[in-house]
Amino acid sequence: MRKLVRLMKNICCQQIKRNLKSKLLFLAVLLIIPVHIIALNNNTQCDRFHIGTFIYESKFGKIIIVRSEKEEIDYRVYPNHYIRQSVKWVSSCKAELEYLEINDPIIPADNMIKSSNNKGYLYILETYPDGYSYKTTDNNTGKHNFGKVKIYKGPL
Repeated sequence: MRKLVRLMKNICCQQIKRNLKSKLLFLAVLLIIPVHIIALNNNTQCDRFHIGTFIYESKFGKIIIVRSEKEEIDYRVYPNHYIRQSVKWVSSCKAELEYLEINDPIIPADNMIKSSNNKGYLYILETYPDGYSYKTTDNNTGKHNFGKVKIYKGPL
């Protein structure tokens, strides 16, 4: 009789453990899937800003960005004053930028020489329906800039 009671007790404990394990596994899956979907969604949101025309406010005034697949031109005064950079997307939300040409009289000549062939990075930190917030880093100086860019729909 005691053996039968112990056997029944063991069987019940094993079933409870199996049920608990399956419930924990189910909960873990429920928690992991939404996190994965959010991460994927954020990356696809960044892809929207790889190509297009954008605008942001700088200490020099409004800057219009015209970005193609491999190049970006930042216009302070269209079409005469600009900075031209190559763009290489390292990941969905991170791009490597390299200065190719600077044509703007407010940028000192020594800055142009330092900046030529200098690489930096653009990080899209957060996306919005009308733009994104960003961080840029300069490899030469280690300087970081933060800001917000909006989609530009006006004339160049």
